[in-house]
Amino acid sequence: MDLAAIRKIREKDVYPELFGEANRPPFKLQQEVFGAFGDVEVDAHWLEFQICEFKPTTERASWLYVTSGYSDPQGVDPADYNPNGESGVGVEFFLETEEKADWAIMRLQSLLTYDLLLADGQVDGEPLAFHDVIPLNHPVDGNDRCQIMNMVMIPPERPPEAFSLPSGNVMLAGFVGITNAERDFAAEFGMEHLTDKLRAAGACPLTLPKRESVV
Repeated sequence: MDLAAIRKIREKDVYPELFGEANRPPFKLQQEVFGAFGDVEVDAHWLEFQICEFKPTTERASWLYVTSGYSDPQGVDPADYNPNGESGVGVEFFLETEEKADWAIMRLQSLLTYDLLLADGQVDGEPLAFHDVIPLNHPVDGNDRCQIMNMVMIPPERPPEAFSLPSGNVMLAGFVGITNAERDFAAEFGMEHLTDKLRAAGACPLTLPKRESVV
């Protein structure tokens, strides 16, 4: 079972079972996304990574955007696949929205690119971890009136938290948008206190560009 077969299993079997029906064909990561991070070297394999868009289901009212590629067992001989270990990097990212949103695709592409470059040492810092705050330096949806200027990596609020491939296990890690005031609140009182407030306001795990700050 080669890499192409693993990708097919993930996108054609696992993802529809977990997330429901895809709304559009997947969106491949584009070379231009890397340009925002300066003069970096782009691994050709990264350009095979994709963002998948899923419609709401009876169990989930939100639109869901999920990366596909980070869990590729790149460079691993199929004979060495370990179903009990990690497949590839062992993670895929997701972002939830209230409505179908092209900005969510672009934002998730950018976050994925950022983590790729962190892990590759081309950008200073450690790879992203839960509760890390990622400043965007602009509104999440590109609208000047939007207050959501940062993203936070969060664990899933509901199942699934992970899935398995023949090449290993994969955890899911999400992102939710927050305002600058919320970022400052979390720095003072802790991210858990902030996420409690966001949940109470219906603003977690959904990223809601039109909402007001909860603090």
